[in-house]
Amino acid sequence: MKESTINLTSNEQLPSVGTLLKEARIKSKLTIEQVATKLFSDPDIVEDLENDIFKKLGGNVYIKGYIRNYSKLLGLDSAELIDLLANQLELEEEKIVLPKITEHLVALRIIAIVSLILLSVTVAGMYVSHN
Repeated sequence: MKESTINLTSNEQLPSVGTLLKEARIKSKLTIEQVATKLFSDPDIVEDLENDIFKKLGGNVYIKGYIRNYSKLLGLDSAELIDLLANQLELEEEKIVLPKITEHLVALRIIAIVSLILLSVTVAGMYVSHN
């Protein structure tokens, strides 16, 4: 059975995900290197998780995966930690960013017009040279 991660009264501020992971690791008497070995990960990733440095870890999917695996290793409720992370970082679903294609459309239009002019000149030249 998973132990509850967050036991606070309504007046207290929520601890960070990294703080909870670090406290649980210390309570379990594990070193960062031991955790990294068990997670088949780099010790720097474990340190970044514990220090709430998520930008280096990639997208939200990777961050959630790291936290899920780390919390399961420590016997914590991974869903609760991921919910806390969502509150902590106000994670949103990653949106697909489409490049602005208006500049490309202008360039393509110019290329198409120049190509048509060259084709017309070539066809006219061939017609004149044969007659």
